[in-house]
Amino acid sequence: MEILSSRYTPIPVAKKILESLVPVMGDNPIVMRTYEYVGKFAKCGPDEAEEAMKKLREIGFSEFAASILVNILPETVEEAKAILGDIDGGYDASDVEKALEILSEACRRAARQE
Repeated sequence: MEILSSRYTPIPVAKKILESLVPVMGDNPIVMRTYEYVGKFAKCGPDEAEEAMKKLREIGFSEFAASILVNILPETVEEAKAILGDIDGGYDASDVEKALEILSEACRRAARQE
């Protein structure tokens, strides 16, 4: 097996990837434990997570910061700023507010549908 590329992936997308590996990998304990973990911590669907990631990247968040926001789904500007800290030199409140709107539209909409 060879790694061709890597990128930051939010937990819901990792869950989708692992779902495709479970039938192929069979009873591999590492794959199964990882799949159980991501199943517990995925806070929205993979399509919604990818949509949110794309929109966050479009407004200037790094792939790493966008992935963190999708994984944790902060609810307030203060919470998001605390989570992001000084990643990429920090983000101002207006960018964080836009990010929260994106997360609310994408991921929280999916949670309401479940």
